[in-house]
Amino acid sequence: MLQDPVTCPGAHALRIPAQPQRRRRGRLNAVKTSSVLLATVILLIIAGVAGMALGLWRFRVIDTGSMRPTLNPGDVAILMSESVNDLKPGQIVAFHPPGEKNLTVTHRVFTLHRIRDGVVIQTKGDANNTVDRWRARIVGRDVWREVAKAPKLGYLVVWSQHRTVRMALLIVIVALGVGMWLGWIWRREPT
Repeated sequence: MLQDPVTCPGAHALRIPAQPQRRRRGRLNAVKTSSVLLATVILLIIAGVAGMALGLWRFRVIDTGSMRPTLNPGDVAILMSESVNDLKPGQIVAFHPPGEKNLTVTHRVFTLHRIRDGVVIQTKGDANNTVDRWRARIVGRDVWREVAKAPKLGYLVVWSQHRTVRMALLIVIVALGVGMWLGWIWRREPT
């Protein structure tokens, strides 16, 4: 004969979950995935900005077709500092042409002449038929050399310069952060 649980010492009430466990796992997996995605994006942004602030690298959006097919319009060239002494013909560098302090050109070094206080380079875009009309003098110990590219990422960079787009991106990041926080709260086991 079965005894009443109230009269049985050490007996616990039976708990039956309101929803099947499988459905809850799907929601938790979505929360975990969005959390990992948001954390990855935030870490990439922090690493990019920190590297730029420390002078480890720079990013340059390619806006002309003069370096096709190596660098296409919309690509982002990732530039790292390199000693002028290590500069060789064939490398792609970013520099200011003579008399153009507000213009940055990213072209391949065609010829190179070492002088006492720097280097004089003549450059050429891969898609151009002739060398550039100037000879640029690299002053200082370092030059920014292209080491990698992020294809088509430049369109996102240019697009993000618009005020409404920046506001929308901020709203999305905040919404993802709040969603991640709420997901963390909701998935905690009741005590």
